Amino acid sequence: MLLLDFDQTLAKGEFSKIPTAVSIGVFDGLHLGHQKVIREAVTLAAKHKHWKSAVLTFSSNPKTLMGRNPFSKPLMSLRQSTDFFSKLGVDYLVVIDFSPDFSKLSGEAFIAKTCRLFDVKAIVVGDNFRCGLQAKTGPAELKDIVPRYTEGATVIIPETYRLADGTENSSTLVRSRLLSGRIEEVSVLLGRNYSLDLAQIPPRIIGRSLQFSVESFVQLLPPPGLYEALLIRAGRSAVEMRVTVDEEFLTLTCPGQSKNNDGFDGFARCDRCDSLEFLKELPSVC
Repeated sequence: MLLLDFDQTLAKGEFSKIPTAVSIGVFDGLHLGHQKVIREAVTLAAKHKHWKSAVLTFSSNPKTLMGRNPFSKPLMSLRQSTDFFSKLGVDYLVVIDFSPDFSKLSGEAFIAKTCRLFDVKAIVVGDNFRCGLQAKTGPAELKDIVPRYTEGATVIIPETYRLADGTENSSTLVRSRLLSGRIEEVSVLLGRNYSLDLAQIPPRIIGRSLQFSVESFVQLLPPPGLYEALLIRAGRSAVEMRVTVDEEFLTLTCPGQSKNNDGFDGFARCDRCDSLEFLKELPSVC
């Protein structure tokens, strides 16, 4: 997968002749609904000779930057989301720096620029997609706008991904479940375990525990409590952990530790931590 900057790629024009199926969105958390949209573009590109797939997304959530998001932290780090897009089979990941100038673009102006990035053959978005100044441009408007800027292109809106009870999957729902400590429900919404990126956060070794400052995390954390989790090392091997979250620290303890060892020989001292995957909430120990 090739990582591209929106403005630089537009200015150079080097990909403007490449037939491409493009999916557009914030994709905060990359839950199963997001994955359905992206896979639609990837699958469509794979069916046509010489087509490529692209994702257009943002370096930061526009709602957060505009002060309209009650959640200040994202569900994934940039490193995690980039890796996940690659695993989904995306050819080009185009990242938009949501600047004050960009926020003033109309939806049509944004789509016009998008259609100059590639030879756009299809645009795939969710049915709740909105773009442009005051978020006035949605799927219905896209179907009118896109043909003006790229001949023969289609706008595809996959059927909304819903849970078994009919509830629409969304980043807001993921955040709500996470902040309520309902970890197993979060895993269902994401289609994978909720994971914290530890690669750039140095831990402290406190006795037989690893401790991370809550303030050091760029991602949203579950509420204070006790959790079962997997610590993923840089080499991708996993170690079962008990995780205690409080107002100041996230603390990892190996549940099978013997009182006769320090608990972290063989991984904490020698290996870097990659990530922490939450499995379930545990009853608090009084």
